[in-house]
Amino acid sequence: MKKVLVAGAALMVAGGMYAATASAAAVEPGVKITGDARVRLFYQNDNYGDFGNDDVDESNTDMDSRVRLNITGTAAGGAYAKARIRMYEGYTTDIDNDPSISSLDNSNIWVDIAHVGIPFNDNFTLEAGKYRSTYGPLGTTYNFFYDDVHLSGLRGIIKFNDVTINPFIEWVEESQTYAKYDVDGDPNTKDTDNPNKIKDNDAMRYGAHIKGQLNKDWAVGGMLGYQSDERDEDNVLPHLNYQNEGFFGSIYTNGKVNAFGFVAELAANDGNLNNFNSWEDDADAVTGPDLIGSDDTGFGGYMFPNYQIDKLNIGLNLGFTDGGFQPDRAFGFVMLGSSDNSRISAARIGDTGDWFWGGLVANYAINESLKLTGNLVYAEVDAWDSEGPDGDGPDTRSGALGAALDSAWELSAVLQYTISKGADVYFSAGYLAPEFEDSTLEDDGAFGALTRFELKF
Repeated sequence: MKKVLVAGAALMVAGGMYAATASAAAVEPGVKITGDARVRLFYQNDNYGDFGNDDVDESNTDMDSRVRLNITGTAAGGAYAKARIRMYEGYTTDIDNDPSISSLDNSNIWVDIAHVGIPFNDNFTLEAGKYRSTYGPLGTTYNFFYDDVHLSGLRGIIKFNDVTINPFIEWVEESQTYAKYDVDGDPNTKDTDNPNKIKDNDAMRYGAHIKGQLNKDWAVGGMLGYQSDERDEDNVLPHLNYQNEGFFGSIYTNGKVNAFGFVAELAANDGNLNNFNSWEDDADAVTGPDLIGSDDTGFGGYMFPNYQIDKLNIGLNLGFTDGGFQPDRAFGFVMLGSSDNSRISAARIGDTGDWFWGGLVANYAINESLKLTGNLVYAEVDAWDSEGPDGDGPDTRSGALGAALDSAWELSAVLQYTISKGADVYFSAGYLAPEFEDSTLEDDGAFGALTRFELKF
């Protein structure tokens, strides 16, 4: 904790140096409230129930909904506070056992953003608190490596002309608590057989992101970070607390030349951090077993060259993962990956093996209100074959330990219709034809369909 306070002080001293040259501009104080809402209705055929076997004959039709309020309060001198209140209702199968209630202290209303921002001048702003970070070439919920990551900490926003720099210091997990390592059954007492469990053993993240606008058409960027982990290791169930520390980073670009467009990102992380960018609940702490990490350094990347022909954009999404690397859950298509956006996704890209994929993606603007996207994707998977965390990942060659894909084809489409300004509906459908590494598994295809209403206000 002491080194964090020193580092945080260094950030603020830097801000003070900038502040000596200029003062923050006065603004009109007040409060602004905006928001968004989402309702999803989806169908999954019976093969989702036990992917890879045909002995489960039970399809699923379900629904969830979410409303979020964004609150921004601005002081007269330009400083601000931001909060986001999230009201969520999970699957409607049994409201008495809704996962949003059972996992979040008997409440399905919580705050996932709560921070302040202090602009020292036009070039430097310091933000502190609970915020969300996206460092990549695309908008939030579409990036390959570091998308909509929610942590508490300090970050700077430093701007010079067309260059933005974001240094950050963040808490991944605050110490080890009595409750997590309780032996005598009383979460409020100290267990003498585990004297280290109440030390300030934090997992922290340090680093910086930089993005530059080369011209009006091209941008480049990258990030480099280090995660430290002073938590005591516990290799016995149910805790499985491995120390997840090491370097992580990425480089990316996004731009176009006339009708030709190009997006690409290349990322890597220390083996101990493989799967660190997995989506987790918006609760303050991750309390489940720690299953990330392996011995091998993870690498992954993709590129998306595309070409615009009148109202049609056609492109090729080519990518790979290696050494246990997994991209952010935001990345993917409809049936493969993209579980942040597609509730009917059947497999996560990078899971159970090292992947290579190629996807033909076509977008057609039928008119101003109607857009159609089609995907034809092939993925080849080399299943992990060594026990994690000593290898790439767990042995997934057997269906009992992970049901690794050997290959898969996806055929999917998304139709977007703008009902009115700020209100859209999306119709998605996809079919995944898998071939599994384990020859005893049935290569049953998965079909899903989704209707998603989105509202911004």
